[in-house]
Amino acid sequence: MYVLSSKISFKEKNIVPFSLGLNAIIGVILFVIFILPRSEASNQLIFGLSAPRALIALLFLSFLLVNIGAMIVLMFEFGAWQEKLKKKVARFFSKHNLGIIIILYASLMITGAFLLLSVPPIIRPLSFLEPFSARLSSIIGWLFFSSALFIILLRSITPEEEHKSQVIGRLDQTLILFGIFITTFFLYSHFAALIGWVGKTKYSFFDLLAGQFIQGKLYLENPPYTHDLTLYKGKWYVPMPPLPAILLMPLAYLIGATNISTSYLSMIASALNGVFMFLILKEFNARKWINLSKGATFILVILFLFGTPHLYLGISGRGWYFSQILTLLFLALAAYAALRKKSAWLVGALIALAIIARPTGLMASPFYFAIAMQIKKEEGKDVNFKVVLQWIAKTLPPIGLAIIGLLIYNYLRFENFLDFGYVTVNAGPVVVHNVQTWGTFSAHFTPINLQVMLFKLPFWNPDGRWLIEPSATGMSVFLTTPALIYLFRRYSKDWWIIGSWAAVFLTVGLLSLYHNTGAHQFGYRYILDFLTPLMALLALGFKKKTPWHFQLLVIASIAINLYGTHWFMNG
Repeated sequence: MYVLSSKISFKEKNIVPFSLGLNAIIGVILFVIFILPRSEASNQLIFGLSAPRALIALLFLSFLLVNIGAMIVLMFEFGAWQEKLKKKVARFFSKHNLGIIIILYASLMITGAFLLLSVPPIIRPLSFLEPFSARLSSIIGWLFFSSALFIILLRSITPEEEHKSQVIGRLDQTLILFGIFITTFFLYSHFAALIGWVGKTKYSFFDLLAGQFIQGKLYLENPPYTHDLTLYKGKWYVPMPPLPAILLMPLAYLIGATNISTSYLSMIASALNGVFMFLILKEFNARKWINLSKGATFILVILFLFGTPHLYLGISGRGWYFSQILTLLFLALAAYAALRKKSAWLVGALIALAIIARPTGLMASPFYFAIAMQIKKEEGKDVNFKVVLQWIAKTLPPIGLAIIGLLIYNYLRFENFLDFGYVTVNAGPVVVHNVQTWGTFSAHFTPINLQVMLFKLPFWNPDGRWLIEPSATGMSVFLTTPALIYLFRRYSKDWWIIGSWAAVFLTVGLLSLYHNTGAHQFGYRYILDFLTPLMALLALGFKKKTPWHFQLLVIASIAINLYGTHWFMNG
């Protein structure tokens, strides 16, 4: 239980009126900023303010007067009634302190989100905030400042052991996770606006397909674009697995398929990826499999979100990329579930969902299996053949159902269980020639895939718009994310480390056989299929803090991916 200390030192007593005074000063400044602009002459009610603004000003002023009154009561002596009032207030806070601290944290998150999301340009789905932002930004800004200030105040006047209580720990973590989510979404959406990637829904595919699913149809009727669609018996099909469309069906039913923005939904899923990457690294830390400070953990999450192809894939919203973002989300959820010792069936179900977005997700299975075995070993349990078989057997039903479901989906579309529609897809001639000549997967493609993945460089283009012209077929993962060179180190033979590398090499092995390198892209976008275990392995190379030279490479990775995203969207 979070309890306020009944013994507060003289210095701490002075902190309270000082905090109230500081809060009042900020409040007065914001109040003046709010009332100075005059409303339109036809709408003015009093003091040049419209009725809604006058009401908000009255509410604002009431809060300010309460704040100032509390400060005066604490600073000066007025008599016996003052002591009685102080005791009543102290009893109230002591009795309801947990509720008060929860309200303050909730207020901080809500007001912070409002202020962040109402920063111009306000994104289209949140355009309804614009009139509220003009009227409420001052009072909400003050409430945000007040919430932050009083959380700090309460934390400063309570005993150290109370800071470590379970409730406060959960509130702190909720605040951090919410901060990661809302900040990532804000930065992704505003960077998209900055480079002009707004309202570009071409090649989204899954919004239209969701609308068709609701009508019981597996094809697109009169699609506005047919690139990367497959024509079969006069009907156009989306060749990619259907999970994104399935997830979009409720939204398509409520607001209509044409009103869905897969770009913004992709940004939301990307922000969730950042949240779960933080949680995964936190769980690795808690199990002492890695040894990172909170600051170092944030650096790796920032690298993951802004220093890899996750950035442009997350912003785009186009069908191919949205599938990859969702695949990574469910694979990250599977990793978190395994680390939290959830049932093998649940881990298998999350892998299955990833497979319904991108079948390559199956190759990451050793990562989750190894996590589960490592935990069992550390708990003193015997990791024998029976235990291994039992865990795998529990994951197989949902994974098997996902694979069978995809095969049936293929048959319903193309009357062939194994045909995903890529052989006759309406794509670039080189891609179509490759798959028709050598098949979807072939050792013929291994040299070019590995060359692009590991060694491909950009072009020097002094006469063009882009001085450094990235290769549209892809580029080396170590060039687009130079921080990954820290993967080259010695590793122990722990279960989870072996499982991580097994997941990486199995996925890379499968992708090296694939008939295209990722087509038009920046960097090597398929890295997202194995980015979760890769980030865990990268984290293993540091002891508490990350060195300055790694931080420089993180900055370089972010700069490269910002440039590459701008090039990809506008090049």
